[in-house]
Amino acid sequence: MAQALDGIRILDLSWGIAGPLGVLLLAEQGADTIKVEPPGGDPFRAYDGYTVWNRSRRSFTVDLKDPAGLEAFRRLAATADIVVESFRPGVMDHLGVGYEQLRAINERIVLLSLPAYPDGHRFAQRPGYDALVQASSGQMWEQPGWRMGPVFLHMPMPSMGAFFLVSIGATTALIARERTGRGQHVRTSLFQGALLYTTQIWQDVERANAGFHELMGKTYPPGVHQPMIFECANREFVHVSIMSGLTPTKTMDEILGVPDPPNPMTFPMLPPEERERFTRLRSEKFKEWDRAELVEALRSNNHAVEPIIMAHEMFAHPQTIANDMTATVEDPVHGTTTQMGVPIHMLGTPGAIRGPQPTVGEHTEVILRELGYDDAAVASLVSGACRKEGAA
Repeated sequence: MAQALDGIRILDLSWGIAGPLGVLLLAEQGADTIKVEPPGGDPFRAYDGYTVWNRSRRSFTVDLKDPAGLEAFRRLAATADIVVESFRPGVMDHLGVGYEQLRAINERIVLLSLPAYPDGHRFAQRPGYDALVQASSGQMWEQPGWRMGPVFLHMPMPSMGAFFLVSIGATTALIARERTGRGQHVRTSLFQGALLYTTQIWQDVERANAGFHELMGKTYPPGVHQPMIFECANREFVHVSIMSGLTPTKTMDEILGVPDPPNPMTFPMLPPEERERFTRLRSEKFKEWDRAELVEALRSNNHAVEPIIMAHEMFAHPQTIANDMTATVEDPVHGTTTQMGVPIHMLGTPGAIRGPQPTVGEHTEVILRELGYDDAAVASLVSGACRKEGAA
């Protein structure tokens, strides 16, 4: 069956999280995606996430600093629709494959640049990684933590924002090309990815009131959501939402069988020791219930509740399976793996996983032959890359 991006070729020169993950969304909608790697491979290959993020593409190793390797890449770029790169601004120009140089080869090409900081930013030429962009974008001051002051965010927000911008920017440029007949240079960055998630209502946590800490705290002392996690029988847990907007037909305490339950509206105004006594009593009542039975009882009385499952259980969850969000992939390094499925469902032109992460340079010879190189030229380029790899 045809896929949405059949006939589109993407050259992926990006490293890290945002580029590979953003390109993955396009690769699994049918784009012929070629991961262009230096001799020895992408230095981030040891990163566990690459097993998934680099699947559904071919690997082509080439030394862009070698004239023969540069010429091979230019031949490849002449056949491409999109090039994605994550170097600092100016590096592609220095290598001889900047936008103007690529456009001279292929007027319809889209170059999507994804540095840490955008061109013109005061930090544009500094090495940039997700954690450093977190620091420079103000994100570490917005989350209360285990002590006052900035804290490192577990979620790589700059990269998680930027990967959406990669896929959206690339597809938007393709649509514009249909109207104009020309490609263009699309620029985003990890810094812009960090700003994608912020509300722009900045809050300095050291100046925040107690209510802000109560709402946002994710460590000790717990915020408003943490006490709504309860242990049931057999060490199984549930989370009861307090912000669902539903009107329960019975209170949670009535369902649990808590004796002399407090009025939910006045409970927050009780003395701290009295609130603590009811909290302990409520927690003990939860432990008397089988989780499945309790979830059914709460839901039937209009409470928003969800069992808390272990991370690995997600792949066996009936909803995950029904949505084709779990897949078995035979990886050349790890063997049989369970991975996330294609996260975008297009019913008319469905996406599909097109293979595991390729080994370094797995498709170099095939791609060189597709570009018209004869056996001698292929052997020369491959052996040259191997020598570079050995030297590295």
